[in-house]
Amino acid sequence: MWNRDGNILIISALVMPVLIGMAALVTEYGAALVQQADNQRVADLSAYAGALAYNANKSTDQMTATAVGVAVLNGVDAANVQVSLVASPRTTGVNAVSVSINTYRTLFLARVLNDRQQLQIYANSVAEVGAQPQTPGCMLALDGTQTGVTLSGGTSISAPKCTVSSNNTVTVPCGTSISAIGVNYNSAAAPSQPCNGITGPNGAAAVITKKSTPDPLAGNAAVTAAVARFSTVAALSATTAPSAPTNTTGTNIDFAWDQTATMNAAAAAGCTASWSQPTWTFSCGSKTTINLGTVTIGGGINLNFALNGAATTTYNFAGDFTTSATTNFGPGIYNFTKTLTTAGTTTFKTGTYNFGKQVTTGGTTTFGAGTFNFTKGLTTGGGATTTFGAGTFKIGRSDTACSGSGQVSICNTSTLTFGGPSVFELPGGYTNTGGSTLVFGSGTTNSYKIGPGSNGDAITIGGGSTTIMADATGASSVFQVVGNVNGGGGGSCFVVSAAAQHDISGNFIGSGAILLGAGVYTVDGYFALGGNGGGSANCNGSTISVSGASVTLVLSGKAKSSSGSCNGYVFCVAAGYSNIVLTAPQSGATAKLAVIGPTATTNTGGATFAEGGSNAQISGAFYFPYGPIVMNGGSSVLGSKTDSSKCLQMIGSRITLSGGTAAASECIAAPSTSASSKVSLVQ
Repeated sequence: MWNRDGNILIISALVMPVLIGMAALVTEYGAALVQQADNQRVADLSAYAGALAYNANKSTDQMTATAVGVAVLNGVDAANVQVSLVASPRTTGVNAVSVSINTYRTLFLARVLNDRQQLQIYANSVAEVGAQPQTPGCMLALDGTQTGVTLSGGTSISAPKCTVSSNNTVTVPCGTSISAIGVNYNSAAAPSQPCNGITGPNGAAAVITKKSTPDPLAGNAAVTAAVARFSTVAALSATTAPSAPTNTTGTNIDFAWDQTATMNAAAAAGCTASWSQPTWTFSCGSKTTINLGTVTIGGGINLNFALNGAATTTYNFAGDFTTSATTNFGPGIYNFTKTLTTAGTTTFKTGTYNFGKQVTTGGTTTFGAGTFNFTKGLTTGGGATTTFGAGTFKIGRSDTACSGSGQVSICNTSTLTFGGPSVFELPGGYTNTGGSTLVFGSGTTNSYKIGPGSNGDAITIGGGSTTIMADATGASSVFQVVGNVNGGGGGSCFVVSAAAQHDISGNFIGSGAILLGAGVYTVDGYFALGGNGGGSANCNGSTISVSGASVTLVLSGKAKSSSGSCNGYVFCVAAGYSNIVLTAPQSGATAKLAVIGPTATTNTGGATFAEGGSNAQISGAFYFPYGPIVMNGGSSVLGSKTDSSKCLQMIGSRITLSGGTAAASECIAAPSTSASSKVSLVQ
């Protein structure tokens, strides 16, 4: 009889792997399927949450943190979660959030059949962030017949929260790069990027879309209102010079060593003159009107003129008034028909002063508060210190030229200070010559009406000078300039007053440090910095080039610069102008509008940052719909370095960047271009 025990052993050996495989399939691989389903559920939740986060603020960092956080809350280790922003597999031109989860399950039974130690369990989910807004984003080249967006020479554009758009080509050669949530083009060929220089934020795949992009600010109410102001500015005319006093006769007095002659002359005028060496004291009591002719103060002699007189007494001077020593005037109403020339120390108390001819001061001259009418200009002598109290100053144009800048209302060659708040009407403009100091007013309720000098410049700033215009923010304050603002002196400091509205019928030119007070600057011409050289200087306690907070520049482009690399442009930053800080208002009529260029279709004046005009921080929309925006020569333009809520939005007919960097984010979108908040799982 056969012994069959061995057969059972053989059959058992043959069947055992099958049994172990079935057990492994049921237990280990079955459990893996359960875990894979769980991973897929977590991936769906994480992708959806990450898409919601990205849809809210366009931050890939927040997107990643949110997606990973949801996975961790559901028991998945953060190291096993990968999150990325990708192009949606369903909708062209739309972003999506992809979440992949990789976990591993240790195998025991299955090792009998092969050498695999672990089983990888993979799950992936893709959530579309919603339809992309139809906004042009933060950098847009509007003109489909020009070169679109063109980079060269190591340039980079960093726009992690917005779109770079061109209605023609996009050119990104090797060595240049664009990082943005999307790039739009509208040419026959796709963007040129031989070295794959176009990426999404944090190196993600770029979303590149062929589409036409409209001008987001076309029809914008704030832009329309700002540009409409040009009609008001164009209608401005220079203020009228005050009329000269008309008195033609009076008693001549020579305050000299001949006491008898001086006393007799004073008596003839109805006054008294007393002598106490070396000082004459002139007094007219409470008389209403005193008529004098030519008045001269001899060398080495001092004069006290009506120090205790009545403020209502009128003193008429038909001839010249010349003083060379110490002269003190009391209160009253003073009408100087001809020239007033001071030397030494001259002091006036509060009063009303009417000057028929040019006034020239020397030494130390001090006027009290009052009303001052200079028919033929005010000139300060070299080395003189002239001080006025608060008042109303109406100063006509002089008959003689001021330091090569033509005939002006104020020619300052030393130190001249006006107290305030004051009202200034200067139909002939003013010149602050090299190395001089000129201070207009104090406080906040000053007012300015400034016309042109004989050379067309309303304001002329000499090299190394300091010019300070106190604020004009009162209810009745105005800031009106007819003529060019020529801050042409390198090393100078020019502080422009804050005002709700700065109306400038002319061009704004700078070569030194310029501190722009808050407000809208409506410039019926061009705005150019550094076309003739110059750059940073010490101004108002710190070294700056150009600085302006809550400032909007509105430029008509009626004229274009003809200087150096600024030639042909409406807005120019060149030469040594680095570290420019220009911040648009965050609220009000021109909120987030930094620079508005020409909006007439026939005006192609553009903007340039050239020749080392670097590290510009322009926060706000930079809008030149019919003119190019060009950066070269190492220039760079950034949004605010300290406030992430601020932005830089560049809109031009074309955008050409070479040898620099631009960092941008959207400021103002078209009214109907808000993004959809809808989020959906698509894979």
